[in-house]
Amino acid sequence: MNNILAKYRGKRLPSRIIAMLMGCIMLGFGVAVFWHTAMGADPYSTLNTGLSYKMNMSFGKWQAIINIALLAVVVIFDRSMIGLGTVGNMFLVGFSADFFFPMLGKIIPPTDEMGFIVRVLITVAAVLIQLVGCSFYITSDLGMSPYDSITYIIPDKIHVHFRWCRIVTDLICVIIGFVCGASVGIGTLLNAFGAGPMLPILNKYVAGPILKAENVRS
Repeated sequence: MNNILAKYRGKRLPSRIIAMLMGCIMLGFGVAVFWHTAMGADPYSTLNTGLSYKMNMSFGKWQAIINIALLAVVVIFDRSMIGLGTVGNMFLVGFSADFFFPMLGKIIPPTDEMGFIVRVLITVAAVLIQLVGCSFYITSDLGMSPYDSITYIIPDKIHVHFRWCRIVTDLICVIIGFVCGASVGIGTLLNAFGAGPMLPILNKYVAGPILKAENVRS
């Protein structure tokens, strides 16, 4: 409990809360862009998109349900990972994606009217937006989503580098999502193989310095 409360001490709390909220919204926006370009989504969203099809539920509702289930695992193994950011990610990402998706249809041309190169460029931009958003919400040190928490807990328990653990868990999510009917594309692969190596770099050289974080996850 003391470790959880320690997250909310310090003069930079308002800026950290803003960074966490904006990071979660950026993650949701990225998911919506992936849906629109039909070039795949990040691995965890691919998992939940496929399972939401099977459950005949909206993406936001299903993601909230599976996050609650995974939260129980985090409570058992490392409660220090839980905080305001956990709640923000569990609910804000999914519902932000549901919110932005119809709006994008009014701004960006339909998929069949965009050339392949344009779709790829938009998808790459969405991947970067997601990785930056993920970095800021993690570096705000207000708690992580159950899925992100697990990708940090496993390396600590079995002494494997974070990047390799993240790649393996992301690939598992992609496979399950694909089997359940989610589309897999360039965006999925960029996230699956890019998050593990890129997040520590973004945490150290982008989010960390901006938030003046003392303990940056690598």
